[in-house]
Amino acid sequence: MTDSQQPHISGILLAAGLSTRMGEPKQLLPFADSTIVETVVDNMLDAKFSEVIVVVGHYAEQIQELISDLSVKTVFNPDYHKGMLTSVQAGVRSLNFPNENNSRGASTFTNRNAFALLLVDQPFITSALIDIVIDTYTHTTKGIVLPSYNYRRGHPVIFNQKYVDEILSLSQKSDGVRTLYKTYNEDIHYVEVDTDAVLRDIDYKEDYERALNENS
Repeated sequence: MTDSQQPHISGILLAAGLSTRMGEPKQLLPFADSTIVETVVDNMLDAKFSEVIVVVGHYAEQIQELISDLSVKTVFNPDYHKGMLTSVQAGVRSLNFPNENNSRGASTFTNRNAFALLLVDQPFITSALIDIVIDTYTHTTKGIVLPSYNYRRGHPVIFNQKYVDEILSLSQKSDGVRTLYKTYNEDIHYVEVDTDAVLRDIDYKEDYERALNENS
């Protein structure tokens, strides 16, 4: 997934949601040759992530069974019903970055260790799109990198490890990780892409039906 000239970047997939707007667990809905969650995980595994972490909650057992044969780490979020921020924090808590002081010959890239956040209802984000964001992060000094389409922020969003403690300290009354966009605007590198795939998600049945038609 990665090479020696890249920092350690963990991909965190948020797959714990209730899917209240869909009316059924969208993670498990058929998509392409498998399901939505399997499609997204496959895209992440085909990208340059050092590891893939899947945060589960609602329908955790069913999702874990689907991806049990894949090279991912699953993390259960017991507070998934309280919102997405709890899943972000559960994923971030599970991170185990290489110790940058573990040897005299430690890579100069270790202080660029990072994690990326992806949403389970965005199966249109290909591994190629993910790698564009990863490659940009690798070659910039900015601490936050994310794709932009028509001046709208998309996913995946990569955060340098220096933001771990701040994300873990966010409260449910905050605006989630978007709080960091406002506070650290000067530390953001936007990657302009030519597709709305980085924005599109599947929230409603109409979104799902449209997605199936496009992939038929």
